[in-house]
Amino acid sequence: MKLKGLYRLKVDADYKKVLNKEYLSVSKEGSGSNIIKFNGSLLYSSSQGIFTLKNNEFVKDSMYSNLFKDYSSLTTLMKIKEDSTKLWRYANDNISILSFGSISSEPKLTNIPVARNVVNSVAGFENMTQVGDIGYLVGTSNGYLVLNNLNKADAVQLNININSIEAYKRDDPKFKVNLFESSTLKNKENNIAFHYSFPFFNTIVKNKYQYQLKGLSNKWSNWSQNTSQLFENLPYGEYTFNVRGKSGNNTTNTASYTFTIERPFYLSNIAIAIYIFACVLLFKLIDVYYKNKQKRALLKTQQKLSRKELENKQQLTQLNNEKLKLDIENKNRELAISTMSIIKKNEFLNTIKKELIKANLGNKVSSVIKIIDKNINNTDDWKLFQEAFNNADKDFLNKIKAKHSTLTPNDLKLCAYLRLNLSSKEIAPLLNISPRSVEVKRYRLRKK
Repeated sequence: MKLKGLYRLKVDADYKKVLNKEYLSVSKEGSGSNIIKFNGSLLYSSSQGIFTLKNNEFVKDSMYSNLFKDYSSLTTLMKIKEDSTKLWRYANDNISILSFGSISSEPKLTNIPVARNVVNSVAGFENMTQVGDIGYLVGTSNGYLVLNNLNKADAVQLNININSIEAYKRDDPKFKVNLFESSTLKNKENNIAFHYSFPFFNTIVKNKYQYQLKGLSNKWSNWSQNTSQLFENLPYGEYTFNVRGKSGNNTTNTASYTFTIERPFYLSNIAIAIYIFACVLLFKLIDVYYKNKQKRALLKTQQKLSRKELENKQQLTQLNNEKLKLDIENKNRELAISTMSIIKKNEFLNTIKKELIKANLGNKVSSVIKIIDKNINNTDDWKLFQEAFNNADKDFLNKIKAKHSTLTPNDLKLCAYLRLNLSSKEIAPLLNISPRSVEVKRYRLRKK
């Protein structure tokens, strides 16, 4: 409950009238407060610490407060009846007595271990009284405790032992683990229980234990009365279990046990070797795959280039063929023009010849008729025609001669004219014969 204020009162000799009232400030009031005059100083004690009075204000005293900073449960700091040189309070499971030494000016704290459930006192009604030479009498709800010889060290050699260790695989029976040598447990046997104790029995205080499992955590556990500890589902690795105990202010040695939990198969050396081999094989397969892919791509590119080159060649050949075809057509045109010129000339000469013969001029025109016949059968015309024909249809006459060596020059001429798809009527002027004679020559040529 919050205080209404702290005041210093000056009263008359009969304690009936307040002569003077002075307000005293406290920065942190706290619960379980008490005003004590101790060692020449006025102290204000509460759950917030111990304060000393300076200039009408209570200021926290670090020297006194630090003595109790490690205790979580504190009662009101009080005087000991019949002994003004000491103060006392319950601090956790101890009776803490505050005093000053005969030599040092520093306060001294003496802890006497007593379980709070043994004392079982009502808060605010705790009391301690010095009783002659027997020591101090502490009142409890069920009787009294006698404390004597506070300056005597109550040190006892305590040894803690790990009594048994059990390990098990989930859903399987537990089995004992050898206590005298380090053990290696399989990966699934990762549930392990430790049982420990030290042989000291005191009805006033309870034995307490504290443990640590290195490899899982380096932090010590809180003090407790449990004499066993179970660790479940521990990961693989190496562990060291440490345990220590205390009874009151006496602490034990530290007992240790080292054990190892094997790695699971998928993390074992064999598995790692398989992983490495698989990775190397995978990388090799990927390398081979990409090399083959590159080869296929290169081959495909080469095939594409080859097809392109072939297409280009075909296009070039087609262009050349078209050019040759165009050249042949030009040559044929030239040949046709030449042939038609010869035909027209011969027809013209034949017409003149017929008109001269029809005029019946006798010997007067015989020389002219001879000249006309000579021009009609002029070998120069044939040579010119043959040259043009060979340019248009190369080696046709040579092939005919090679296959049919019995053909006469006139037969070869007829073959050339027939090659040009000339009719008998068109061929007749060229050979200076009648169309009927051309038919006969054609018949004889076919027989040859």
